[in-house]
Amino acid sequence: YLKKGGHFSEAEDLKKIYGVRPDDYLRLKPYIRITSTKTESPANKQSEFKKETFATKPRLVVVDINTADTAAFIALPGIGSKLALRIVNFRDKLGGFYSVDQIAETYGLPDSAFLKIKPFLKFETSIVKKFNINTATKEEMKSHPYLKWNLANAIVEYRNQHGAFSSLEDLKKISLITTDIFDKVKFYLAL
Repeated sequence: YLKKGGHFSEAEDLKKIYGVRPDDYLRLKPYIRITSTKTESPANKQSEFKKETFATKPRLVVVDINTADTAAFIALPGIGSKLALRIVNFRDKLGGFYSVDQIAETYGLPDSAFLKIKPFLKFETSIVKKFNINTATKEEMKSHPYLKWNLANAIVEYRNQHGAFSSLEDLKKISLITTDIFDKVKFYLAL
């Protein structure tokens, strides 16, 4: 009780201790003698406690989303080891991030956590692994998170029927590739 910051100023204070039953208190009351050794105001104790405990706040650093390791992500508020690992794994599967907002797509990352860490994320190093749509196989393409088997199959089949793509815009001729899908995947494609 004393180690946790409690103090005794009168016999009644003994009742504050967890585990002291009322009948035990009545039995011990005649033997309780409390003498004041030092009078210190509770306000002084609290201010000293605040100075010791809260004097140093952890300083958050800005993280480069394409080069950071799991330890750097763990240092961000609300990100534990599992989420940090998921972010890094998602980045590796994508072939790198082209925008900070892509981190919000990480499986299991709540929107509230993303909004909390977004000010500490930066996109400085552009490391985006691209694959050639004229030579990539279905298996290579389907391994990318933005392309599923049906899209990879449609791209390869279109290429087989119409020949090599002359521009990335030609992908829009495939009915399965919407504008949203194209806008997300175009950063990972090359000719």
